[in-house]
Amino acid sequence: MYSKKKLYYYYYLVIDLECSSSQNIPLDIQIEKLEKLRLCVNKILNSNTDRLYRKKVKYINSTGDGYFIIFDVGEDALKFSIDLQKYLNDHNKKIKNKKIYSQEEIDSKTIIVNTGISCGISKPVKQIDGQIAYWGSDVILAHRIVDYAKGGYVLCTSDVYKNMKNTNFGEFINLKCSPNFKHNLKTDVYLFYNKEDKEKFENVNIHLLR
Repeated sequence: MYSKKKLYYYYYLVIDLECSSSQNIPLDIQIEKLEKLRLCVNKILNSNTDRLYRKKVKYINSTGDGYFIIFDVGEDALKFSIDLQKYLNDHNKKIKNKKIYSQEEIDSKTIIVNTGISCGISKPVKQIDGQIAYWGSDVILAHRIVDYAKGGYVLCTSDVYKNMKNTNFGEFINLKCSPNFKHNLKTDVYLFYNKEDKEKFENVNIHLLR
């Protein structure tokens, strides 16, 4: 049970389907990709290997072409981001290996999801439909940094890095930039990736956001 007067400290994860409404992609393919993303998110949260996953999610809501998910624990947010990338990478490999598709069809069916993760204080507010949402500058930061994660990256705020830098399943790279977000919101931005993908990221352009 939530309290309108209480402040909550959570981890906020935003995922955004890249090019979800591109005019170069047929409408039925756009919807197919949205549905595939929904199935992936649902499968991860209801995974048989971690039946507590669903309980660890404090809040989830569709953003139209993605999802906003709140986790109580930072490790769960980071693990979710890795699991999602794994599922979608497998999907994209299957599409690429199907000889019946042209390169144009492969490009349109490939699913790229950008992820932004922040953490901090929020407060529950009632929406016009009576449902509860969470509001705060740290919530907004997750929505802001996901716009910089183009190409399927997972980007985190400096507070997420400070809290989770000793995690044993992933690595952080300081992108050495502090974008000027609207409303004077500021944070250093860190790229997060699965340790198994070290070769892919060890030479990443640290000026990615500039």
